[in-house]
Amino acid sequence: MAVPEHVRPAVAPGPDIAPAADDDVPAPLALVVELCARLREAGVSYCHWKSNDALHLSASGDNDLDLLVDRRSVQAFLGVLVACGFKQARPARRRPVPGVVHWYGVDAATGRFVHVDAQAQLVLGDDTTKNVQLPIERAYLASCTQGPIFPTPAPEFELAVLVLRLALKHGTWDAAVFGLAPLRGAERRELEYLHARSDPDELRRVVDTHLPQVGWTDWERYCSALLEDRGVAQRLAAGRRVVADATGLMRRRPAADTALRCSRRVTWGLRHYVLGQRNTKRLVAGGGVIAVVGGDGAGKSTMVQGLSGWLNGPLETRVVHMGKPPRSPANLVVKGALLAARSAGLVTDWLPNYPTAQEHAGRAPGRAWLLWQLVTAGDRRRQHRRVRRLAARGDLVVCDRFPLAQVTLMDGPRTRWVPTAGLSPLDRRLVAAEQRCYAEITAPDLLLVLRVDPDVAVARKQGVDPADFVRPRSAEVFGADWAGTDAVVLDAGRPAEEVLAEARAAVWAAL
Repeated sequence: MAVPEHVRPAVAPGPDIAPAADDDVPAPLALVVELCARLREAGVSYCHWKSNDALHLSASGDNDLDLLVDRRSVQAFLGVLVACGFKQARPARRRPVPGVVHWYGVDAATGRFVHVDAQAQLVLGDDTTKNVQLPIERAYLASCTQGPIFPTPAPEFELAVLVLRLALKHGTWDAAVFGLAPLRGAERRELEYLHARSDPDELRRVVDTHLPQVGWTDWERYCSALLEDRGVAQRLAAGRRVVADATGLMRRRPAADTALRCSRRVTWGLRHYVLGQRNTKRLVAGGGVIAVVGGDGAGKSTMVQGLSGWLNGPLETRVVHMGKPPRSPANLVVKGALLAARSAGLVTDWLPNYPTAQEHAGRAPGRAWLLWQLVTAGDRRRQHRRVRRLAARGDLVVCDRFPLAQVTLMDGPRTRWVPTAGLSPLDRRLVAAEQRCYAEITAPDLLLVLRVDPDVAVARKQGVDPADFVRPRSAEVFGADWAGTDAVVLDAGRPAEEVLAEARAAVWAAL
């Protein structure tokens, strides 16, 4: 397919990517380079439409890729994203912007996320509402030239749109009330960068032709007020005029949009600063349960922390411990009473949670022991139900440990060895109830098994746990047959960063 006219190589150099040899400039990610090359090969009409004074940050994954895509190229664009391993995510219900989609990919070499913030329409405005749609997309794209990685618009087009964006974000009375009238440092740098590269005559032509609603006089007055950093009153007066000019481009009436902006600034601020909520997204494909299992010394906690910290950057992620769930009221009452009874000598001959054949000698445990195991199983089942609810609503849940048939010394049913023939009817029901709790715990969506040699595990836990406790638990996982399962078995004897990199790749492939 022929490369579209608007992404032809530039005659004169436009915004460039600083050379990777510069120690202060991060190198472009291989995934970003591959994505842009594939888009070019597929003839996709698109550009990196804003913040092009910092293209090196977009190329390195430090900033989002803000891409404007010709509506006629959207299907080809999405096909390239899928081919590069990107996955679509959606913001919270209160934050969607019409015409804007979010896709995430993972750079294989670094494990870094690349966020593609793509839109087929130029949607502008305050971050809380994005109320203006500027119908100049084709002209904007037609002005583009191909840079080393990204096609970028002519600086005159980008500056014309930037000034309107700044007026919508900073040029209203409510922005002043909330302390948002001043430009941020990055915005001022972008403004000065584009102004220095724009031809004055071409700039005026672009504004007059493509922003007739605003017009040159009001646009230039506000631009000058920003560049000269005039007082708040002058900047607001000029900014409010530009905003009023853009009323015909708004999808929501100005008064309603102002009310919504104020409301969301308050509620979003409370959620962020008071409740600690973050603006994460959920994958369109849905949530999932990721279980990390392994013996003591295999690095489960390190793996759980690494995966959850990585995923929780852009995506809604939870961490739960399936081996040690929160204690229910029934657990506190039953185990508290049993501990008191044992202290008083009313309960004797107590067995470990996972007794060896020598320890139980084939004899049935007491009813108190069976009650203890039942309330533990009930808490794990309750934790599993919570995990599944979180995954069903779109969260990614990373589980530290998980009940599995292959692992009998941790987290699974503790009554499998109990001979039921000699039990009373009540005790048999307790055994059946305990095992039923575990039977209701369904397999995770992805199981990561950390397999490490028992001798290595013992050495890692030296001074923390005794060898006779660590070795059998590690040996069971190490010697288990995982061939008939969907488990991803990782050699946890390697350096932790290598194991985490392999786990990240497996997780992303499975989501």
